[in-house]
Amino acid sequence: MAALTYQQLRTVVAELAQTLDAMQIDYAVMGGAAVCLTVGNADRMTEDVDLVIHVDQRMITADRLTTKLLTEYPSKFAAVDQFGHTIPGYKLALPGGASSVVGLEVFDAASWPQRPQYNVQAASRQTMNINGHPVKVFAPEWILREKILSQYERQGGAKGRSDICDLINVVPFAVPGKPELNFNNDEKLKSALSNLLQKHPELAPRLKEKISCADVFGNW
Repeated sequence: MAALTYQQLRTVVAELAQTLDAMQIDYAVMGGAAVCLTVGNADRMTEDVDLVIHVDQRMITADRLTTKLLTEYPSKFAAVDQFGHTIPGYKLALPGGASSVVGLEVFDAASWPQRPQYNVQAASRQTMNINGHPVKVFAPEWILREKILSQYERQGGAKGRSDICDLINVVPFAVPGKPELNFNNDEKLKSALSNLLQKHPELAPRLKEKISCADVFGNW
């Protein structure tokens, strides 16, 4: 799948949101798609959509949701093979009657206990009106924290560089004081922030306005 245009991304997330709402599944869009939607920058493109869902008493995990989307909504979704694992894909109509399948990577906190940040209902979120549908997206504060972490974990590669570009673009939208931006009691976040500032010291003034981290910013 080629990179989605901004309007194609809006179409995909609006249709996905409508389907998840009909299934009464709580969720939040994350990753590159969340950055594109938050910043509203048509130059920041993504090939797929990542999201986290809340697993309620029905125990619809990410894997079960994949099965339900493929079996209950076959006109909208198709199977995509991702490294030997089946994920759902949205059937995006293209000009001229053609179509392309856009991969949807779904996560949940129950299946990823090592990532408590995937607890959707405890996270800061924003709801956007996209093509007439409400779409839930992780808030800029959540995205900023995740991008600081991921650039630390993916150093040296293209994705790590992309993470840094994303966090720079998201910083202006983040609101100080949100729980996601309190790094004081998390050693991994402190290390990730310190690493980022070693590489890009010019970011310190902007990040210091948004993030609470005495151990790191005490040196700036």
